[in-house]
Amino acid sequence: MNAKVSHSLVSFEQVDDVHVVTPLISNMRDANNCLTIRELFIDYGRSRHPEKVLIDLSHVRFMSSVGVRVLVALLREVCEVQGRIMVCSLNGELRGVLFVCSLISDDMNQPGPLEVATNREDGLDRLRSP
Repeated sequence: MNAKVSHSLVSFEQVDDVHVVTPLISNMRDANNCLTIRELFIDYGRSRHPEKVLIDLSHVRFMSSVGVRVLVALLREVCEVQGRIMVCSLNGELRGVLFVCSLISDDMNQPGPLEVATNREDGLDRLRSP
């Protein structure tokens, strides 16, 4: 099943049993935009209880601490149902921000709370497999 819901700031799409969340802004630093996205994430999570979530960050070039809070909000929703959450399409700067915040890790023996995929296709493939 493929279903898509879009807002000017974020897109939600269900591809089989994977929920793909795509922020549609390049800079996740404006407090008002980030709070709106955060509320949309929370509403989406609470209405659908997704167990597999892929956050596609291909549009995002910069993320401040306000943007990181958006990811943490969705992470909490997915953790409540003991699901998996993965980010994909990270540029170097975003990777650094998420690494410093301990949301991702380079150590396979001690992974961060967010799994990392190279791109959308890689993330979908990995989340579809057990």
